[in-house]
Amino acid sequence: MSAFFEDERVFDARMAYGIWWIHMVSLLIWAATSFWACWRQRRMKALVGAAPSKAVLPTEVELYTIRFLAAYVVFDILRAFDPCFDSTDGVCRSIFGITPLGLRLACWGLRDVMLLWAITAVMVFYVGWTHKALGWPEPRRLKRFLWAALVVAMAGLLGSFAAMVFTNRQSYQALAMVFVVLLNVVWAAANRFLVRQVVPGLEAALMAKATGAADVDAQSGKKEDGEPKASPWLLSAISEVRMGGHLLYTANIALLCTFPLLAVERLVLKGAHAMPLIPHAPLDQWVGNATAPLISEKPLGMNLNPALEIVEILIGWLQCIYTIRVAGYDSALRPPHGPPGASPPKRGYISQEDLGSAAAAELSRASKKRQ
Repeated sequence: MSAFFEDERVFDARMAYGIWWIHMVSLLIWAATSFWACWRQRRMKALVGAAPSKAVLPTEVELYTIRFLAAYVVFDILRAFDPCFDSTDGVCRSIFGITPLGLRLACWGLRDVMLLWAITAVMVFYVGWTHKALGWPEPRRLKRFLWAALVVAMAGLLGSFAAMVFTNRQSYQALAMVFVVLLNVVWAAANRFLVRQVVPGLEAALMAKATGAADVDAQSGKKEDGEPKASPWLLSAISEVRMGGHLLYTANIALLCTFPLLAVERLVLKGAHAMPLIPHAPLDQWVGNATAPLISEKPLGMNLNPALEIVEILIGWLQCIYTIRVAGYDSALRPPHGPPGASPPKRGYISQEDLGSAAAAELSRASKKRQ
């Protein structure tokens, strides 16, 4: 039996080092992608003054979310340099044991805030420009609800992380999950509205006034004879809302099905409120300067749970794909910055109001052509 546990320790150590190397290589790729995306956007903005006729601007959400995601990568580098793996006793164990818990949780919390803020900004942008394009009233209540839920979630998340440092109790990990669940309830409602009402409304707007609307494919935006219904940039923007809404809605439902169970399991079944986060330190004591115990010192029979670190890597790669996608758009797939001949806005990006107005004009023009 002793030999079995010794082999298990070796397996856990090798697994942890393998995940750490994958994460470090991924971080280098994400950092390079973020630098490239920010450079590309600055180059676009430089054309506004140098060559206005050639200026192709990013949208408001692209400009800011890429910067939020770049900050996410920076905080994740600081957090993951000395990675911490959850274990069956609720204690996080690290490979090197050099990062103080206070610094680790501060970087972890700020990193998650960047991600939550970026996702909320994308959703607010989606509902803003699509309502403008469809001629619907501005969804001010929905926007305020999204931002208010974000503020509550950020305060709860950072407060829970601070409580972990000041009390050394594992229960505040579950409390942080609760605030993320509450935010995802709001996100799920907003994304459900997007995929069930807004996206069908946009697709219907492409077909509603067309003569022979039955011969039109709502997904491709083309008639059977291949005549385009609208400009490529509009079809691309609608496709982005469709895909983004469905992906986020699926993620919301998956999280709402798992996080509450994990929180209940930790609080009720494991009695996390009476268990220390740092085993060698007493409860209700500041542990910000303490370091996580080493994986090599893991007690016999205690298993590591790498699920969280694997999920973190997957989230990072999804952000990398999003960054490449929005920063690498061909100029034909980017919305116009205004009417033909108009000067680009000095702010250097296309706001949701500008995009909504351009989409409404394009839908109107496309329908008149077919009448």
